[in-house]
Amino acid sequence: MDISKGKYYLVDSAWKRFQEGEYIALGEIFRKLYGELFYYGVKLIPMEEVVRDTIQDIFVDIWSRKEKLIKVNNIRAYLFVSLRHELLQHIKKLKVEDRAELMGVEPFDFSMEDFIMQKENDSSKRLLLGQSLQKLTDRQREVILLRFNREMEFEDIAQIMRMNLQSVRNLLFRALQKIRSNMTTQKC
Repeated sequence: MDISKGKYYLVDSAWKRFQEGEYIALGEIFRKLYGELFYYGVKLIPMEEVVRDTIQDIFVDIWSRKEKLIKVNNIRAYLFVSLRHELLQHIKKLKVEDRAELMGVEPFDFSMEDFIMQKENDSSKRLLLGQSLQKLTDRQREVILLRFNREMEFEDIAQIMRMNLQSVRNLLFRALQKIRSNMTTQKC
């Protein structure tokens, strides 16, 4: 079993225990997924404090509704969906001038550390990849982040991005095509 899949098995197991009344298991879920949620949140909106508060609010909400929670099969996807929804709601509530300032920041701005090419030592190719990623739309960068950096399944990505499954596959395909095309034209 690959380590990342094992981590999510433990999260699913903790969620099951939480639903059965072992309420301390919610803390396990928080500790195991907080880093991932925070990383994703600051890629959506680069406001660390807001992201931290929103993640905590989501867990407080789960705790306060523990007796009447809906059935959730994949807690990881549920938390990503909740975080995305809450952060987008936060952006809508901002004053117009704050929203304009936020929109000036490039969402899903990948740094080289975000996309370490393990098998590729050629720095010019990494630079080319970074430049190609910046030419993608926000949604294309988001689907790449979720699929390759967070190793999520297409079904989970569809749920998080509120898209149908085929649209997610198409979006990823077009993003990869665009990256390939950009890298090919920049090589010449």
